[in-house]
Amino acid sequence: MQQHAFRRLLTAGLTAGLAVAAAVVTPAAAHAAAPSNDDFGTATTVTALPFKATQDIGEATASSDDPTSCNSYIAWSVWYDYTAASDGFVRALPSSTGTQPFIAVYTGERGALAQVPGACAAWNTGPAATFPVTAGQTYHVMVFQQYSGAGQQATLDLVTVPREPNDDFAAATPATLPGTYSGDLTRSSAEPGEAAPTCDAGADHSVWYRYTPDRTRSISVEARSRWSPSVTVYRGAGRDTLSEVDCVAAGSGNKRPVFTATAGQQYWIRVADDADGASWYEIRLTTAPALTPNANVWPSTPSVFDDVSFSVNAGDRLGRPLVSGELRFGDGTSVTLTGNTPVTHRYAADGDYRVEISATTDDGRSGTGSQTLHVETHDVTLTGLSLPAQARAGQTKPVKVSVVNNRYDEKVLVALRKKTESGYYQEVGRLTQWVPAGGRVDFPFAYTYTAADAAAGQAEFEVLASIDGRYDGDSHAADNRLAAVTVVRAASGVRAS
Repeated sequence: MQQHAFRRLLTAGLTAGLAVAAAVVTPAAAHAAAPSNDDFGTATTVTALPFKATQDIGEATASSDDPTSCNSYIAWSVWYDYTAASDGFVRALPSSTGTQPFIAVYTGERGALAQVPGACAAWNTGPAATFPVTAGQTYHVMVFQQYSGAGQQATLDLVTVPREPNDDFAAATPATLPGTYSGDLTRSSAEPGEAAPTCDAGADHSVWYRYTPDRTRSISVEARSRWSPSVTVYRGAGRDTLSEVDCVAAGSGNKRPVFTATAGQQYWIRVADDADGASWYEIRLTTAPALTPNANVWPSTPSVFDDVSFSVNAGDRLGRPLVSGELRFGDGTSVTLTGNTPVTHRYAADGDYRVEISATTDDGRSGTGSQTLHVETHDVTLTGLSLPAQARAGQTKPVKVSVVNNRYDEKVLVALRKKTESGYYQEVGRLTQWVPAGGRVDFPFAYTYTAADAAAGQAEFEVLASIDGRYDGDSHAADNRLAAVTVVRAASGVRAS
């Protein structure tokens, strides 16, 4: 699983950087007697648990073949061998008068050691390692550090710890609503044939809870741990009849299982992680919050010319996705929702519209919500540009622009612009007037034609209308431009060049 690989990379990254620093500051080893268990081949034999030993590790060294699966750099190490008397769980806790030592546990022979899954206590895992043991199997416990142990003593505590009481399906802890439960996944395992969740098949350190609702309701299971464990909800009368209801993989952060619990049905909750992620955990069963569906609308104040975009979401505090529903636009029309893909709609008239949303999430919860959308259209139209058909240079002639407004009283700015030799338009006049709703207003301009116009043979004009003082402008700017041309001759008595 990607999240499990991330854990290993994170540990390797932290330890690699510190290893460089350790290599710089570690002094040369003194030439004195090393501890008797300094080497794998002379490990201290642990004959019974509980076991506790303290020793001077000031002269401890590292062997060239010390395994580095738990940490990439080792300054010193000491070894202990323990052969398990029975199946169970063992917790190894190192301590020191100086820097906290690390610990790793292996099986196998020198040169072919295999780390026990999860049995690595380094920078980001806490000081202790808890691991399962099998009767008759020998476990090699390495206590080590990245820094010199000069002047220090190190202690190792080895104790048996009980397995979690709800480790097995048959011993599932009864759960109530609301309810908070906690435990330690390092002291758990998966039974042979145990149901593997579809979302996290590698999560094999598991515990079980059972819940029978007294009435039908939506249930949320919030889980937390060092990495956040996987949580799977099953329905069924027993182990052989389980069907998966919901599953959230380990390392999924705030995402949590949510399911509709039917009164009288038996539900089973499996909390699990893999060996590297297993740690303490806590789960909380609560009633799932109600949905408050809503839509993000763009533009927020549309006009009748806009295709309004509605991005609908379920309004779920748990973040579950909308899978179905209906969006009613408030004008007698609606659309069926099959997800949160945006939908568009155009309104035919200005007004306030009550937009209503019904939504259902993938866990079966449903809810409704509403909001008001205000549609307002501001649109003025240029209906006329009156220019003289001909003019001579030096003549001043009137230019009349007509504006019609069928919406609201507006303050309208009209700009008169003439095209230059370079092809750009230069403003030659502007007027601002009120144009009442339902009215027409003429904007009178005058222009004096020039010799340059005569040389070009014409003067090309455009007029632009805008609604003064509105940051979002005219709702339909396509009808706010007109253009026209006047043929221009040289002034009377002047011969054209």
